[in-house]
Amino acid sequence: MKNLESIMTLKELSRLSGFSVSTVSKALNNKLDISINTKKIIKDIALEHNYIPNTFAVGLRKKRTQAVAVIIPQANTNLYSWFLFNIEKLANINGYRIVLFQSLESPSREKECIKNSNDGSVDGVILLSKTKPQMQDYNHPIEFIQITENQSQEQLEKYCVNSFNALLKNIA
Repeated sequence: MKNLESIMTLKELSRLSGFSVSTVSKALNNKLDISINTKKIIKDIALEHNYIPNTFAVGLRKKRTQAVAVIIPQANTNLYSWFLFNIEKLANINGYRIVLFQSLESPSREKECIKNSNDGSVDGVILLSKTKPQMQDYNHPIEFIQITENQSQEQLEKYCVNSFNALLKNIA
């Protein structure tokens, strides 16, 4: 097994392949101005060295993180874990990751979670809560799903899908 002490970077792939960092990046992103032979050489080296693109660097360049914050009261109840399961499926289908926050059923903690997610690490927020927080000016869209006492899983699933789709529209 290979030594995993250092992570393979574009700079390291450039050194190994003999091509510039710019050429390596273009080859890995299938740009048309790079020859098929050069792309193959670079991609083979990347595959051999288990190269994985840095999602944070890609996010900075594209100004998109492909991540959504999900704030739920707590993860250890059937209803909330079921919601989390379904939101994760939707996120995965749409090429997103989720970042989980637990509010522990505290409105002040919900605000703190929203504030913490406002640092550019996510593209939007889905908040599952009993009470709607006061929405302030945030850098990202927030979708709110209100929890009611007699809410069925089917209702919550409908809200889950609708909220996720609305969030995606607001991100675009």
